[in-house]
Amino acid sequence: MSFEDLNETRRPELARGQVCVLIATSASDSTARRCVESVMAHTAPEVLVTVVERSARAVNRALALVAPADAVLLDAPCLVGEDWLARMRDAAYGDTTTATASALASDGTALALADASACEPASACAVEHSMRLRPRLGVIVGPCVYLRRDALELAGEFDEQLELSWALRVDYAQRCLLSGLAHVAADDAVVVPLERPEDSGGQLPRVLRERYPYLSEPPAVAASETLPRALEAARRPRARLPVTVDVRALDGAITGTQRHILELVRALADTEQLQLRLLTSPGMSATEEELLRSLPGVELLAFEEIDEDTRASIVFHRPQQVFGPADMRVALRLGERIVMSQLDLIAYRNPGYHRRATEWHSHRRVTRQALAAADRVVVSSAHTRAELLSDELTDGDRIRVVPPGLDHIGAADEPRKDDEAKRDEHPDGFLLCLGTDFRHKNRLFALRMLAEMRTRHDWRGGLVLAGTHIPYGSSHDAERELIERHALEEAVSDLGAIGEREKDALMRGARAVIYPSVYEGFGLIPFEAALSGVPCAFAAQSSLRDVLPAEAAIIVPWDPRESAARLLSLLRDDAARARHLELLVRAAERHTWAAAAAAMLDVYREAAVSPAREAATLSRDELDRERELRELVAAQDELVARLVFERKHTQGMYDRLHTQVGFGLGLIGPDGALPEDVQRALLALSAQRWLSAPLYSVVGRCFRLLRLLGRKMGNGS
Repeated sequence: MSFEDLNETRRPELARGQVCVLIATSASDSTARRCVESVMAHTAPEVLVTVVERSARAVNRALALVAPADAVLLDAPCLVGEDWLARMRDAAYGDTTTATASALASDGTALALADASACEPASACAVEHSMRLRPRLGVIVGPCVYLRRDALELAGEFDEQLELSWALRVDYAQRCLLSGLAHVAADDAVVVPLERPEDSGGQLPRVLRERYPYLSEPPAVAASETLPRALEAARRPRARLPVTVDVRALDGAITGTQRHILELVRALADTEQLQLRLLTSPGMSATEEELLRSLPGVELLAFEEIDEDTRASIVFHRPQQVFGPADMRVALRLGERIVMSQLDLIAYRNPGYHRRATEWHSHRRVTRQALAAADRVVVSSAHTRAELLSDELTDGDRIRVVPPGLDHIGAADEPRKDDEAKRDEHPDGFLLCLGTDFRHKNRLFALRMLAEMRTRHDWRGGLVLAGTHIPYGSSHDAERELIERHALEEAVSDLGAIGEREKDALMRGARAVIYPSVYEGFGLIPFEAALSGVPCAFAAQSSLRDVLPAEAAIIVPWDPRESAARLLSLLRDDAARARHLELLVRAAERHTWAAAAAAMLDVYREAAVSPAREAATLSRDELDRERELRELVAAQDELVARLVFERKHTQGMYDRLHTQVGFGLGLIGPDGALPEDVQRALLALSAQRWLSAPLYSVVGRCFRLLRLLGRKMGNGS
């Protein structure tokens, strides 16, 4: 039915609870025709469908003529699909206080699926995967909106002084909200716009700014935290999920953590399942940056380039624990959902690894905040998972165990001549202890084992210590003392921090690796040693007990004599050595980066559609409050600087006046002879050098002349 046919005399009989469709269009004939054909093809014959002029006045008239029925308004041409009207109605009547329901769109609107298939307007995937959350909206979003009659009766007709888009999407929307009604998204109904919808998200018309001074510009679309989740669910299965991974740790030496991050992003890129963006640090070397750029389908985002226009990904992944509030701010800024990796809890539990108590408490506080806000928490072992649960830092439903891959570690090469030279420094070769000198790495125990092997078993080998010296919680001084006590100076070499190539060379040249760590989140070194063909002495402690076969453990915690004897037995028995390596290699084969990446993809997908968490919402609110506080502080600083400048300027004027008037200073001030208004006038005058200088010069000459005349008159008398 056309608008001309819809009049009082030919008006169809409609009852409350029925629905009709109004197509408001000013589009070309072909575009309008496609829209009408689509609606007619997917709408029951008994439903009234009419085309009206695209103006608030025409729509008001049409709404009045179809009363008391509800109406679905298409305020721009679009295509609809199967059961679209039923889904729109279900959304609109999901709650008694709902005023309108806005359909999702394939693209071009604030409710766009963006990459949804346009071949089926109803988007079968959206219907299949929708969670029907009906997220609340702060405005109405076209081009397809269900208008309930009871809301129209309560809030009134559209403002005919406004463009239809503003009248519907903002003005009518706000009148409904102020009346206690709500707007929702019909997150299982999708339309395909046939032209770019008019944007009601730009600068508000002046009349709307005056009516609704509380609105932001552009007005906020989401009125609840469920909208991102609802949209992501409707988008599934999407070709590539947008994920940002924080790789700022890759700005120095490659340690176990850095190796984990690097191999993970490589494996994730290889899946071709993500729109993968990597957050980089200003300190990253050109080599590392080029390596990351070479990964397929990867975008780099420099930390210093983040601004207001930087888009947030669906998921932000911090692949290591946070160390300060700034890490949380970045995560909340760049991700709608947050995934946090907690590699271990050693810094959380050990105050000695911090400069002072306040820093330790700050680290614990931000760790708790991060784990509470995270939609998913990733750990590398069951041991770390149990720790998080025992300390009640998170709940079991959000923890996922994703071990790292180990297939990046190559098989042992033939020893090179320089490796043989290292062995020749000691008749029995050398042992290698890899790791920083944190106390829990227990390098002291490696020294005690060496002392036992040399004194009790006449083993004439050495020990190479390789790892970064850390500033707090280091065992360095205790190591020096123990070396001197046991006269091990000639047997021990402390190399400090080393690179990957040097580490590989040392690994190939060593008789065995000693890894006496008391606490680990996973523990790569025993696997690296075994895959390089070198046995490793470790203790079945913490996560090592989970990921390594207990029968391969050489160290008896913490008995240096028994541990030394067992290691020597392994070194002198080729069959025992082969069995030890076979156990470790077999355990390593279970951990591949492809499996780790596949598991992480599942974590990202779970996080993308996870419910909005109160802790995450509070963290975002705190971030907004902090931003507002920074703006207030900056404004205050600017005001203080201006006042200081003005005070100095005023003081300068006062000093100039003092210099020019000299003893006349007694004329001004609280007790000055001159009236206060005259003092202010003189002070203001003195600030204008171009005027005050010649005027004061004239005044001075007059004063000197009067004084001279006075003297003459005095002499004459």
